[in-house]
Amino acid sequence: AIDGDTVKLMYKGQPMTFRLLLVDTPETKHPKKGVEKYGPEASTFTKKMVENANKIEVEFDKGQRTDKYGRGLAYIYADGKMVNEALVRQGLAKVAYV
Repeated sequence: AIDGDTVKLMYKGQPMTFRLLLVDTPETKHPKKGVEKYGPEASTFTKKMVENANKIEVEFDKGQRTDKYGRGLAYIYADGKMVNEALVRQGLAKVAYV
């Protein structure tokens, strides 16, 4: 995990960075905001969920597939559990449109 709402994964044999759709976590690497409260916890949660999974699935929405930074915009599933939703349930992310 790059941070709580951004992950780097192998996708179709290539490394790709993904921004989790519909969630926003506190920052850990923002140039102006710095490290926000609960940012490191959100990053650790996402990292553990993704790295400990046996199977990762990527689901794109019907709209744009990438953002202005070239990141894939997706729902990420770790062993069938949606990472996006798990972050909100744990209180580490708020629902937000990217």
